[in-house]
Amino acid sequence: MKTIGKIISWLNTAASGLAGILVLCMVAHVSADVTMRFVFEKPLDSTILYVSAFYMVAIAFLPLGLVEQKDSHIAVELLVETFPSKLQTALLLVATVITAIVTAAVAVRTGQEALGKYAAGAYSIESGGKVITWPTYFFLPVGFGMMSLVAIWKAIAMITGKESGLSGLVVEDPYLSEEEPNV
Repeated sequence: MKTIGKIISWLNTAASGLAGILVLCMVAHVSADVTMRFVFEKPLDSTILYVSAFYMVAIAFLPLGLVEQKDSHIAVELLVETFPSKLQTALLLVATVITAIVTAAVAVRTGQEALGKYAAGAYSIESGGKVITWPTYFFLPVGFGMMSLVAIWKAIAMITGKESGLSGLVVEDPYLSEEEPNV
């Protein structure tokens, strides 16, 4: 199990690393556009399209698997904290399974859309030039697919009680991390 978890972690790191590289590319691209616009009065063509269609989509969706892996999504646990630990663990498993199902469905649907855009050769016309945009549609199924894969793997680890191997995460009852006193 640990080997598969490490592979999933590596894929998440690679996708997030690509998103990080694209952040740097976006900063360089926008800086070059601003410099060209104000220093040479010749702005770069299609900067807004590249930022909105390529960079921002990749930055938003590629790291979804890593965010799920590290449990970094926003969570409000006001009521759940008062439940018994076994119920909390059961609810965590149910939430993880629901996450896996929903994100898998979104990955499949966005993948279908991406394949449709690829087949149609989707593009945008900006500043009189044709900019191919179909590759950007593949960021969503990759991000949601990785998130679903992580959620499935976490659920399997919870059910089996074994370590997931996901970036050093150990599956245990998160609500019993401290020893409970024997009364």
